[in-house]
Amino acid sequence: MRTWLMRPGAAFGAALLLLQVIAIVFAGLLAPYSPTTADPLHTLMPPSASHLLGTDVYGMDILSRIIYATRINLLVSITAVAGAFAIGVPLGLIIGFYSGIPSAIVMRLFDFIQSFPVFVLGMALVSVLGQEIWNVALVLAILFVPVFARLVRAEVLSLRQRPFISAARCSGATDRSIMFRHILPNAMTPALVQLSISVGMAILLTAGLSFIGAGVRMPTPEWGLMVSSGAQQLILGVWWVSLFPGIAIVLAVLCFALLGDELRILLDPRRRHR
Repeated sequence: MRTWLMRPGAAFGAALLLLQVIAIVFAGLLAPYSPTTADPLHTLMPPSASHLLGTDVYGMDILSRIIYATRINLLVSITAVAGAFAIGVPLGLIIGFYSGIPSAIVMRLFDFIQSFPVFVLGMALVSVLGQEIWNVALVLAILFVPVFARLVRAEVLSLRQRPFISAARCSGATDRSIMFRHILPNAMTPALVQLSISVGMAILLTAGLSFIGAGVRMPTPEWGLMVSSGAQQLILGVWWVSLFPGIAIVLAVLCFALLGDELRILLDPRRRHR
């Protein structure tokens, strides 16, 4: 693990993740102002000593909102992906191990979910459930369940025909024992790698839904919502309102993309020395 963390990609990704964890845990200490208190006397102020990243159209401090938005964006994304992982992995194991009509129905349901454009389906679900933070997490979890289930199912279809599975059957192992003791541990690598990548994708989707008005609502500090509110002032030369939250999104997604790629190398010995 120490050698893995010395790799440039892993080290940079871990450093970015550490910064985000610090922002989540110590947001109240790091933020110089309240993230939701408007100040009409200091609207659209450029970066200065009093407001390091400037203020938005409501006079709210952008740095404070970015710090608090880290908590919302990451917790929503991680919760959604963790829920999708917890549902998708066992589901993929079952439909991969047992073929038949029920498995075919589940796969067609996945096809139905994934046939919709992500933002269209996300907007539809949020409009039904309501624009609340945890409803956004629920929507993201629904979108990611097919991803994990398909990955695990593909691995199970390959593993269940292997000689060691036949040997386990001959020794009297039950289907449950074969599934959870022999197949699942060997089918987890793609799902674990996808776990990190999906968090980055969930951050983008959370920000994207808020940007188009289908995510959280003002004055909740959220990166996509901040970019959206600042986009209207770009034509006036007010660049800081959108730029800094956009950079925060880029760094957060880059963090999990790097960690996902490095995790793939860590879990695949054939690629460690490439």
